[in-house]
Amino acid sequence: MTRLAATLSCFVLASCGTARTQETTAVDPGAQVTLAPGATVSLKATELKVRFVAVTEDSRCPRDVTCVWAGEVKVRIEIQQASRLASQVEILEGRSTTAGVHRVTLVRVEPQAMTGSRIAPQDYRATLQIDKAG
Repeated sequence: MTRLAATLSCFVLASCGTARTQETTAVDPGAQVTLAPGATVSLKATELKVRFVAVTEDSRCPRDVTCVWAGEVKVRIEIQQASRLASQVEILEGRSTTAGVHRVTLVRVEPQAMTGSRIAPQDYRATLQIDKAG
């Protein structure tokens, strides 16, 4: 019994050690970057970091249907500047928000649903662009 408990403990500890942490991607101002939920991007030569938290609303028309209204998709991002507390904001696709002297634009969100299917939260990808505001 002790040998079984010891073996199981080793498996549990090994699985904890292999848990992946999200890495931060560094980009130049104006570059576009595509992030999975939980992933972070930093702007080179600054202390600005932006993390894609989740899609909070997706009412877009399915790709295989013609709709009167295209719908919209909204994501939550977390913005951290230097040592300040991080703040979360929601942003619509094609819109921007400012963070100090920087502008964060949600360029697009993929994938777009098909009729009768749902997109798993972890399957979304958000393409962001960060540049100087104004």
